[in-house]
Amino acid sequence: MKAIGLVKGPAESPHEFTFITPDSSKVKSGEFVYYLLGDKKVICRVVKRSPVRLYPTLYLSNPEIEPERILRILGVENPEFELYEVKAAIMGYFDEKLGFVNPRIQPKAGQKIYLAEREVLENSLFRKKVGEIGSIHIGYLLNREEDIPVVLDAALLTSEHMCILASTGSGKSYLAGVLAEELLKPYNSAALLIFDPHGEYHTLKEIEGLKEFSSDNYRARVRIYDKDEIKIRLSELEYEELVNLLPDLTDKQEALLNRVYRNLEGSYFTSSELIEKIYEAAGEGDKLTAKALEWRIMRYIKNFEIIDDNRHIELKELLKPGQASVLQLTELGDREQETLVSVLLKRILNARINAEKGLKGEKLEYPVFIIIEEAHRFASKEARSYRVLRTILSEGRKFGVGVCLISQRPAKIDSDILSQCMTQIVMRIINPADQEYIRKSVESIGKDMIEELPGLTKGQALVSGVALNAPVLIRVRERLTSHGGVSKDAPKEWIDWMRNYREERGIKKVERVKLFWDET
Repeated sequence: MKAIGLVKGPAESPHEFTFITPDSSKVKSGEFVYYLLGDKKVICRVVKRSPVRLYPTLYLSNPEIEPERILRILGVENPEFELYEVKAAIMGYFDEKLGFVNPRIQPKAGQKIYLAEREVLENSLFRKKVGEIGSIHIGYLLNREEDIPVVLDAALLTSEHMCILASTGSGKSYLAGVLAEELLKPYNSAALLIFDPHGEYHTLKEIEGLKEFSSDNYRARVRIYDKDEIKIRLSELEYEELVNLLPDLTDKQEALLNRVYRNLEGSYFTSSELIEKIYEAAGEGDKLTAKALEWRIMRYIKNFEIIDDNRHIELKELLKPGQASVLQLTELGDREQETLVSVLLKRILNARINAEKGLKGEKLEYPVFIIIEEAHRFASKEARSYRVLRTILSEGRKFGVGVCLISQRPAKIDSDILSQCMTQIVMRIINPADQEYIRKSVESIGKDMIEELPGLTKGQALVSGVALNAPVLIRVRERLTSHGGVSKDAPKEWIDWMRNYREERGIKKVERVKLFWDET
């Protein structure tokens, strides 16, 4: 165990200190070091480093002459410019009884600093080992050449909610695919539901043919639901959800609809039966109001693709341990998507409450985890699904309903909802407004970590929160299934189209441009 530096003294913060090191290659920003406190190894994260001595400006005035050459001419044989002052933030040490402990004691001046070894990091930073029950191997530490796996605690991640925040093209959907893979391995066997607005998760179906997702008594399953299979029975809608689907209701129309719907609530009925009850309640004196409601129901409800008189998604078919259900929303409009998310989340929460409290009604006897892509569309205060999402994020932990919100526009997610995501994975974000919003909404991410975000490249991320002991920078592991969200290669597709065009018409190379443009 060889020391890499010596403590210089305390920094501006009571939880930081500086040390001097001659090592220019291993002590990078984000790297982990430690000092000894008795027999405890106190882990610290490198925040910043800068050279102790700089070349005088005069020595740098001519790019053709190396500064070392000038020094040698002046008779300076060993300039010792390779010394660095490093600022490190104290994180803590792992105690088997107390967990991760911050000692709140800075190291003494002159005390030795060591580069954290693999075993120290694995035992200190992560609650689980790869392959253990309840483990999620999401990637590797970013600043190490050796592969040190980053492993999250699935129990805390799924019960206390999480978010994945990133700019477009940073790899957030790829990362969500890695998360889904880990949850479907035999040592987790999750009941997983994915709301997929862009059709990116159908490739998870490949799981069913891979040995990593099966054992002697287990085999993971993936079900893909398209538009024609995603149906909500009309009688399952709550009154407020129905009203949201019927625009421009007058006070008289809403009062009549309210009276009828409250009498029908809890029973099964079709749109025709609803209209019949409306006419009965209206009587002879208010037929115009009933006629207007009938027109709206026929115009909006009957044409609303996910609303059906009879067909209905059964929760116990949709959510089973060892199964991922992917709801492909690509062909649904925004209002339909919001309604679907709102209704299904409400049903799932109520089914879990019924199961936990032994109440009557629809039940789910096991916890569930839900991944929501484009979460800013469903978690803003203007969204129809806002209220149920806020309820699940604040109370779902007690009933075994966990949520993962994925978004490239974190500032559009309600801050109360975002603050309830107790595990955060943040990838490259350049927008200063989004960075500041994350800093305010997510307590576990400090200012120095936020400053890392613009410098991250595709597939790199900052992970923090309850699912691990301390924030870390990672590179996401390679997926076992193919990624369904790959960007289009436009030049390749243009060239392929031209090649096919020529082959179909038997066009020779010298004629192709003239004939193509003549035809068009």
